[in-house]
Amino acid sequence: MKIIIFLGLLIPLTTCTTPSLETGIEYQKEERFIDAINCYKEILLSEPLNGNAWFNLGNCYLALGNGEKALAAFGKVSHALSAQYNAAYTHKTIGNLDKAIEGYTAIIKTNPDYEPAHLALGFAYIACGDFERGWKQHERYLKRSGKNADALRLLLDNNTLAGKNILLRPEGGLGDTLIFIRYAQRLKDMGAHITVACQKQLIPLLLNCPYIDTVLPYQNPLPPYDADATLMSLPAIFNDTDQTAPKKIPYLYADPTLVASWQQKLAADTNFKIGICWQVDVHNDASRIPIARRGCPLNYFTTLSTIPGISFYSLQKYDGTEEISTISTNFQLHTFDDLDEATGPFMDTAALMKNLDLIITVDTAIVHLAGGLGCPVWLLHPYATADWRWIAHRTDSYWYPTVRIFKQQKPFDWEGVMKKVKEELRRLVCQE
Repeated sequence: MKIIIFLGLLIPLTTCTTPSLETGIEYQKEERFIDAINCYKEILLSEPLNGNAWFNLGNCYLALGNGEKALAAFGKVSHALSAQYNAAYTHKTIGNLDKAIEGYTAIIKTNPDYEPAHLALGFAYIACGDFERGWKQHERYLKRSGKNADALRLLLDNNTLAGKNILLRPEGGLGDTLIFIRYAQRLKDMGAHITVACQKQLIPLLLNCPYIDTVLPYQNPLPPYDADATLMSLPAIFNDTDQTAPKKIPYLYADPTLVASWQQKLAADTNFKIGICWQVDVHNDASRIPIARRGCPLNYFTTLSTIPGISFYSLQKYDGTEEISTISTNFQLHTFDDLDEATGPFMDTAALMKNLDLIITVDTAIVHLAGGLGCPVWLLHPYATADWRWIAHRTDSYWYPTVRIFKQQKPFDWEGVMKKVKEELRRLVCQE
């Protein structure tokens, strides 16, 4: 369930449109936002009512973390729904959730069928910790998208779940499966037979979960079932809050043989051992604008190497590994080219994590794997208001008792985040 930011044009380009507008859009696609801003400003000098230029100018300012200027630009085309929506999202991004909720509510009042605002409003409530209004608002999306799981709700309401075959399907990315698979355990404890149709990459890991009876790729033909649900819909189906959400940790398990093998590999290292993950899969980073990007360049981690008695281990796969060759040789990072290659996705990673003292990671599947395993985790969070899974203005996680959140206080300020991490890490290591 992802909130989409509207980019591009309020109206289609026509043959009479100035080429500068097209150039600005190309600059945006290439993330040359300053050049794009200059293009749009030039257009507006001669065409102060050009809605497309104002709209795209707002998007560029938002991408650069300048919420005030973004809101001013969107305000010039406030008659357009997409501009109203982006303005509300801008408020959310800069941490003003009350204003965001006000904006989404105003859109719905005048345009009751505008679905993006309905979806965003529910998540904004939840990000504030208002689960009652959040899940109630979210019901609209679940019903309209065919994800309301009426058959499962009926079994739960009638207390007739025991003995029933329940199929759980993936929704979202790998991390979404890893965080919400915990609900399979709750349903199993209620007496259901649990089948999970999941992403192929997660099958080896989920086969270790004793509360899942059958695991299969979600593309495969499905066995008969009495009720089904997407994994991400389950918090809403159970109407969970930060107090009632399942918190049994661990609910993910590393292979014991692999854990023992990694213990041997790391036996000679008596330092405080930290696993790090610094980038997400760019294909899963939904908004494609820098302020919302969750990756932290590896170079920022090097400041931690001045603390004595620490060893660093890479948990990074694929995207981001190219940064390893660019860091200072003073930063000794242990890497493993064959991590998970022979054992299956996340299998070596999970076993390695169980032999580390701390995981420091950006908001990607690694934080959910580590949290589900019960490993201590420090989450590096971007400036944009916390995703609904984390809750705004909190440094802990109601999903994972072992997670601590370090959040940017201004756009792109990973230096400030790492300064705080370094202080806390030095304190932690000195206590060991």
